Amino acid sequence: MFKLKFLKTPKAQAANGKGKRRTSLFTLLVGLLFVTVLSYLLYIPQQKTIVDSDLKVGDIVEEDIVIKKDITIEDEESTGKKREAAVEAVVPTYEYYAENRTRSHDLIKDWFVLIKQSRKNYVKNRSSKKLSTIKQTIEKQFGLDIRLEILRDILSSNIFNEIDLNELLKFSKSLYEKKIITSRIGVRRSKQDTIKISTTGAEPLILKTGNLYDLKEAKIALNDFLKGQKMPVRERLTIAPILMEFVDVNLSYSINLTQEEELRVAARVDPVIIKLKSGKLILRKGDEITAKDLRIIKLISEAEKTRELRLPFFFLIMAILIFLSLFGRNFFKKWKSDSLNRERLLVVTGATLIISAVVYRLSLFLLPLILKNISIIEFNYNIKSIYYAIPFGVGALIIAFTFTLQSAVLYSFVNSIIGGIICNWDFRIVLYVLLGNLTVCFGLEYFQRLKRSPIIKTGIFWLMPVNIIIIVLFNLTEANINLELITINVSMGILSAFMALILANFIIPIWEIIFNLITELKLIELANLNLPIFREMLEKAPGTYHHSQMVASLAEAAAPDLGLSPLMLTTMALYHDIGKIDNPHLFTENHTIYSNPHNHFSPRESAKNIIAHIPDGLERANKIKLPDIVQAAISQHHGTKMVRFFYDKAREMSSIDTEDFDETAFRYQGEKPRMIESAVIMLADQVEAASKSLASPTEEEIKNVIQDIINANIEENQFDECEGLTFKALNIIASSFHQKLFSIYHMRVSYPGFNFKDKKENNKK
Repeated sequence: MFKLKFLKTPKAQAANGKGKRRTSLFTLLVGLLFVTVLSYLLYIPQQKTIVDSDLKVGDIVEEDIVIKKDITIEDEESTGKKREAAVEAVVPTYEYYAENRTRSHDLIKDWFVLIKQSRKNYVKNRSSKKLSTIKQTIEKQFGLDIRLEILRDILSSNIFNEIDLNELLKFSKSLYEKKIITSRIGVRRSKQDTIKISTTGAEPLILKTGNLYDLKEAKIALNDFLKGQKMPVRERLTIAPILMEFVDVNLSYSINLTQEEELRVAARVDPVIIKLKSGKLILRKGDEITAKDLRIIKLISEAEKTRELRLPFFFLIMAILIFLSLFGRNFFKKWKSDSLNRERLLVVTGATLIISAVVYRLSLFLLPLILKNISIIEFNYNIKSIYYAIPFGVGALIIAFTFTLQSAVLYSFVNSIIGGIICNWDFRIVLYVLLGNLTVCFGLEYFQRLKRSPIIKTGIFWLMPVNIIIIVLFNLTEANINLELITINVSMGILSAFMALILANFIIPIWEIIFNLITELKLIELANLNLPIFREMLEKAPGTYHHSQMVASLAEAAAPDLGLSPLMLTTMALYHDIGKIDNPHLFTENHTIYSNPHNHFSPRESAKNIIAHIPDGLERANKIKLPDIVQAAISQHHGTKMVRFFYDKAREMSSIDTEDFDETAFRYQGEKPRMIESAVIMLADQVEAASKSLASPTEEEIKNVIQDIINANIEENQFDECEGLTFKALNIIASSFHQKLFSIYHMRVSYPGFNFKDKKENNKK
């Protein structure tokens, strides 16, 4: 038999911890020494240029400028100019559309066929109605809107029969073989007046733009062709615009192909490398600095560095490590798996990391474009400023609101690594992300997750100030403090916090729907006693209603010491007996308002009716769409236990031997507890019911009741399938139940001025 050890209260445990202070002090000193050493090893000293970077063109050199060590540097300005020259030499690329010639020829042929047929029909019946019908046919087939007067002239005369169709098609072919562009005005071309023509499946072709037709020149060539057909001027003016409608360009400038070629050419340009030997004299004392000299000096000032210890950054690293050490010590002691959504934790965390990474990448792409197009203020920002604007806090807000503090903290460490990867492993950004995310975790824990507003409060009152402080500290550790850059970076940090809370408020409801998550806000909604189901329970089954609340009180008391969600256990307890609502008269807690119907039932019928509240409860749970974990409390809170009272009664009434007696009809057909939460509800349900049988229980009697119930469940193997339920956990549950029941049933002093017992006896007389 398992012997419970009723644990001491937290205050008693705290008192016992006084003797360990000396050991804790020694541990603290060792930890501080370790953090100091680690901070020094992680510390990368800032570097300062030897050469004065404040020199300007026209200044007089006060001392010789000599190279103190061999330097090999890239002349980025010269490399940039070299790349610009290479890009400028790129021949613009045009796409060639061979199918346009075939399309043009087909349209010309179809036109001649239609006009020939229409002319025959019109000559037979020269009516306005017939003319309008032909006009509509032309509009539908060719998309041409020809005036009725012009169409009448075309059909009445023999204009198109005067043109040799074969010659016209040859002329059209010559136009397309020479290539046609829209206009020469503004056409992209190289300095050599050439373009590159890209054709699928063929080598690119370089042509002079002078050898091309534009639409204006094509129209002139068409007029010349019609002159060669010996056509009068009036008829040429009628036909030429119609035929030009069938001529389309077959060359179009491709900005994408041109930019791809420019990128390839720029990438092939070798950087301009400058090699300077140690001892080389750059400028003598008294020399005047020219623009060329200043460019060389700036190149040297960036390459020639010397180490300079900057204590503020060292202390910053040290402070961060101390914070993480103190947090980590308590964190790993209290680590528990998330009890609300443990099955979905990895999936949701993975999805959040993916969506966060996508948001980070989009921010890096979109933010520079947005800032570039803001014309009100000129932003002199760099890529590091953009890093501060990325909403790194969005994922931490989602995980911290949806899961536990521990889960959110682990996410923060992973997210800081992802942030570092996206920002080219900038060590400061890793710290920026980590500290911001941890702030979000503790902010939501402080404000609690009882409604949506804590997300906004955490973003504005926690994340935003921390972002600002970290950015200011980072900028103060720079060699040259730039107030304008600090202002821009701080603005980016504020933008990051706003974007994070907006995105989190948008994504969290989507996650709740997609992954069927159970947040604390959802539990508060489910545990609202004004819901119709609880009103119905109070009206039909007041005893069950009171019993469920007492079970919830016991379960909630055990939750903190077990590392479980009090809200979760409360919700499970409130719903565990909803199957009794339809038949409240069958259960003893409601017999104060209902007569006992079991006096008229056989033991087997009574047991059947009692057991039925499990499937009835699950049916109701499905109708109101309770989460799976809450439904588990309904199906598992009796496990496979026996309805002992009616079983014993049936056995007494039966003539069958005990060994041959069929007990199946007297056992619950539910599941054994599979989660520690379900086990807590099972024990709370039994302990609460048993405690009602004690009139004025003493502390020892309460302990015995709890001891007997736990042992009975162990002997019946009810906890065999329960994950995470250890003997230590059973001791914690027993202690919590004992303290709660003892606080309810403890003896009170007599109410002053009254003697209810004597008054009651006198009334009887």
